[in-house]
Amino acid sequence: MVDAVRERDAQRVIRFLRRRVKNLSQEALARMCGVAQSTITRAEAGKGLSDRRKIHEALQGLGALDPLPTDETPHSLAEPEQPTPASGSGDVDWKRGIALLESLVNRYDLPDDGRVRSLGQLQREVNSIIRCRLNSHYSCLMKRLPELLPELSRSLLSHHGQERAHAARLLVQAYRAADAIADKFGLHHLSARTIQVLLWAADQTGDDVTRAAATYVRGETFFCSGEHEAGRRLLERAADNLTPSDARSWAAYGSLHMRAAVFAARNHNPRQAEPHLAQARLAAEHTREAVYTGTAFGSASVRIHQVTLALECEDPDQALHAAAGWTPPLELPAERASHYFIDVARAQHLLGRQEVALANLRAAWQRAPEHTRLNPHVRALSGLLLSSGRAQTQAREFVAQTGVSPLR
Repeated sequence: MVDAVRERDAQRVIRFLRRRVKNLSQEALARMCGVAQSTITRAEAGKGLSDRRKIHEALQGLGALDPLPTDETPHSLAEPEQPTPASGSGDVDWKRGIALLESLVNRYDLPDDGRVRSLGQLQREVNSIIRCRLNSHYSCLMKRLPELLPELSRSLLSHHGQERAHAARLLVQAYRAADAIADKFGLHHLSARTIQVLLWAADQTGDDVTRAAATYVRGETFFCSGEHEAGRRLLERAADNLTPSDARSWAAYGSLHMRAAVFAARNHNPRQAEPHLAQARLAAEHTREAVYTGTAFGSASVRIHQVTLALECEDPDQALHAAAGWTPPLELPAERASHYFIDVARAQHLLGRQEVALANLRAAWQRAPEHTRLNPHVRALSGLLLSSGRAQTQAREFVAQTGVSPLR
């Protein structure tokens, strides 16, 4: 199965599933893939699939491909899908949208009646939502989630067996996108409630890796409350419960340890952080940099976290040493790359290099405008730079260009 997915051989995948998954009909598999039943019949009969688009859609519908096919479109993540906040997000009614998200989270198992597209179509929609989240296009998420969340809930409630598990996996990713909005806007109570629903959806999947990914997201609540040791233990326990065997499970294992290392550093315990980072590096050896179960992971992500850990340990020299001679690759999700530039800017400012700090803030904004504009570190650093004699003019230009609200 792994070889068939790697080789994009949808026919072998379809024949394998029909042989090995109990009570999986051709009709049900067609709905999951988002293709006609005749396509499944042809594949099972060994007549082959020649349309590359149908092959890709079928594999995506089954969740077999990464939502972001970085091996085929290496620069796609760097191309914005939405206008920047300054030019295009004004048509989003944020107050109304947030209130609607709150209502949907409260009614997570009571969706209104409406359409339910095939699982293949919903998979492609969720892939696009994941892309929006990883590139910090919050206005895109706010426009699309209010309709998608209840539709996915209806899909979950209308399916059984493997199809229900598939719908649950999609619902996890959609609620993770809703949590991203709540988290970035500082709506911690809404974020906590959304994460509880996300955990509920993860339990419906019967998939340990999806549960691990949900636990990774749950860690946010401990960042917000300042309970760093409790958060570290939570993630360490989740990692211990995994037995990595493929790229997807290794990525989940590594992501948990990567975030656990940050918890340890925030708890002023760098010795405790290093073993977690070592486990993340080990996991990166078993993966390529890509998106797994909604989380970016690989050697580049580990390196970015190494810079963050040095800053959390109040060692800007070590942070810049970890960053020396390296730039995040273009295929890295925009938000992850912008975190790197923001951390480098913080380190440069601590060492008195205000102009270089501003250059890195601009690089962060160019990668992920909405994330940079809302980031509390950027707001705090902008306020400090505005009060600096050498960089005041440049800082004013940066604030005017990006719409950042400096913290004074």
